[in-house]
Amino acid sequence: MDVDTRSDATRHTDSSDLRKKYSLRTQVGNLTGLINLGKRLKTIKRETFQRRYGNLLNLMEVEVQIPAITTLAQYYDSPLRCFTFQDFQLAPTIEEFEHILGLPLEGTTPYQHLEHHASIPTIAAIMKLHPKEHEDRMMMRNQLHGLSQGYLEQYLHHLADKEDWETFMDVLALTIYGIVLFPKIEEFVDFTAIDVFVARKTRSDNPVTTVLADVYGTLSFCQERKGKKILCCLAALYTWMTAHVFKEMVDVKSLSETLSRQGLKDKGGNDWARFFAGLSERSIKWRLPWLGNKLSIQHCGSFPNVPLIGARYCINYNPLLVQRQFGHPMRGAPSPDYLATLFIYYEDGHFIELLRKVKSAWENVVRAEKDLRSGVVDSRVSYHTWILDRVKVAKLPFKPIKDQ
Repeated sequence: MDVDTRSDATRHTDSSDLRKKYSLRTQVGNLTGLINLGKRLKTIKRETFQRRYGNLLNLMEVEVQIPAITTLAQYYDSPLRCFTFQDFQLAPTIEEFEHILGLPLEGTTPYQHLEHHASIPTIAAIMKLHPKEHEDRMMMRNQLHGLSQGYLEQYLHHLADKEDWETFMDVLALTIYGIVLFPKIEEFVDFTAIDVFVARKTRSDNPVTTVLADVYGTLSFCQERKGKKILCCLAALYTWMTAHVFKEMVDVKSLSETLSRQGLKDKGGNDWARFFAGLSERSIKWRLPWLGNKLSIQHCGSFPNVPLIGARYCINYNPLLVQRQFGHPMRGAPSPDYLATLFIYYEDGHFIELLRKVKSAWENVVRAEKDLRSGVVDSRVSYHTWILDRVKVAKLPFKPIKDQ
């Protein structure tokens, strides 16, 4: 869905003062059948599923407001990996996504992108199918191999009727990985999403950083490569956004009910344009109550920031820019040396060596209350001055509305 850029928020404004807006679409998918299948898991089995796979069932039920996502994306500041508004910046953090996805990262291994796809026998064994039968069900769409959502839902009904709940839970999670967490083609679970699921099932790899990487990756791809479609876990991004900009506390255990109470369904593209144009640093809930007192990941290995391995991208994110989301004030201008960019789109190829370096960096993760490295900020320049200068360079997509 495209953003209507003719809103009142942009009228009577010199267009040279505003950033060129992107025509963006999203992919939510048809989730009705999956939601109904998820409801076949009653209390104990639902709790078992959540222990294994986190908040997938809750995320699946979130009614994402597409105009909110496409309008928010206009504020994405790709070089800095954040959303830049009139006097502040926001960015999704690992710790926030841990809570949204219901999968704590500490004590687990983040997803490690392999140099080959999961084998047919491995996938077939998880699905309790003969390898030949599984191979026959594989199909190709847009030059990608995978499984159709229709077939997977049909197979899930078969498993539920047989009361094979163990296999049912695995196949349901696999399907949600492809349709909700790592979408690529509508009603299709491609091999890339299957790989992340198999890594979770067989090695207990944690997909939190993977989901976050693909959020940053798709937004950067749209801005830097003129991509037209936002392909990531929209439910996680939407939940994160609403948690910061609306007063009511977002409860991840009842996401659908919490978000529906905020009356967002009636907002169109122009409404969201005005809403985001009116946000200021005083409007934001900075440190979300979910986080408690846990330490935050500040940087990894020899990288100046945090490199994230995604399903389709490897990209950096900058905790230095979001210290307020960790509960600390911004005390100066961030040093460019600590905002170095990393961007790999796997389909481009030639990424194996750099990806190995990133994997090695995750063996040395620095967690702290705040970034204590010397030189990370220039205290001689106030953050307020720096952000206003950044807005002049990056430009805003809509004319800011003061004191909304």
